[in-house]
Amino acid sequence: MEFFSNQEQLRLFLQSVLLGAGIGVVYDLLRAPRRLFGFGWAATAVCDLAFWLVLLAALFEFNLLLAAGQDRYFVLAGAAGGAALYFGLLSGLVLAVLEGVLRGIAQGVALLCRAGQSMAQRLRQCSLAGRIAFFAKKFAKPSSIFRGKGIK
Repeated sequence: MEFFSNQEQLRLFLQSVLLGAGIGVVYDLLRAPRRLFGFGWAATAVCDLAFWLVLLAALFEFNLLLAAGQDRYFVLAGAAGGAALYFGLLSGLVLAVLEGVLRGIAQGVALLCRAGQSMAQRLRQCSLAGRIAFFAKKFAKPSSIFRGKGIK
């Protein structure tokens, strides 16, 4: 069993505070699209599941590697405190930036879609495309030769 000095325990506590802040950032990364695009209950459940899996994996990895696999409750307290500090001080700013970036991406995608629709419309109005459509309509009509004989 490995024993940590007080200095090492303080360092571990401060690292757990940073872990809590990182977990807060992950939560905001999943929260920003949910707020901006209004996910339904199923997508919200998937986002929540992804968050809890990341949280559990991060705590397990942190406890296994840095805390020498020993249960240290001050690590959980430090992570909770780091998350509380993040949500109290930085979450609003990070959410505003993330939502601005996502809004810009959404507007860029919408602009590309409108440009694609405009190009498709121009291709349809192109003289060659118009001629092909004109002749295709001519051949699609039933012939008057066969109408009198009961053939369509």
